[in-house]
Amino acid sequence: MLICSQPFMKTERRIEDNQQFTVETEENLYLYNDRIVTPTRTFIMKEVLDMTSKPLSAYYTFLYLHTIEGVRTFVVKSSPERFISHYHQVK
Repeated sequence: MLICSQPFMKTERRIEDNQQFTVETEENLYLYNDRIVTPTRTFIMKEVLDMTSKPLSAYYTFLYLHTIEGVRTFVVKSSPERFISHYHQVK
């Protein structure tokens, strides 16, 4: 059962005709009772050690997903505190 979701920004830089373009798309993290799902990976809860955040600017925040394989970083525009709070309740 889905508990909570957190939108994050994915930034891609492309070069076309000697010009650099930045494309920003929004994707989501999904928190379930037993796992956290990203667009490219699913982490079961025992693989996730912690979740923290740190402000990057007035508009962006880093959301850190601490896993047994290292730290995954996501850039979010909205506050991730609700998502982190739900994670700590599930964990």
